[in-house]
Amino acid sequence: MKYVNSDTGLEIELTGLTEEKTKFYRQALEKFRKNVDWLVFEEFVFGPMSPLYSGRKSRLEVIEDRLYLALEDMWLQLGVQQGMVKAETTQEDHAIGKRGQENRGRQAADGPNAARNGHLAATR
Repeated sequence: MKYVNSDTGLEIELTGLTEEKTKFYRQALEKFRKNVDWLVFEEFVFGPMSPLYSGRKSRLEVIEDRLYLALEDMWLQLGVQQGMVKAETTQEDHAIGKRGQENRGRQAADGPNAARNGHLAATR
């Protein structure tokens, strides 16, 4: 089984999901195709009862999961379709966002918790 976003070309292989997660993916896909409200979809896929969190010991395990990545892409695509998320960005938007990330990173590194946060790995 493979998730494919025809608008962006993103493909995520989902072979090997448990029966529970396969059922959950199919339910999410059905909701996506029915264009359910963005926030309703968000609550369904990322809410506290989501099977995405079953057996996970850390946030990193969740966000690196192929199913999570597929559901996140569906959620964002639904947001674009419903006008909740901006579809495209300009070069200027990217430059502003990058400068903002750099500034936040510097602030965190220089802040009062810098020594305590030294053990955290970079996210990118």
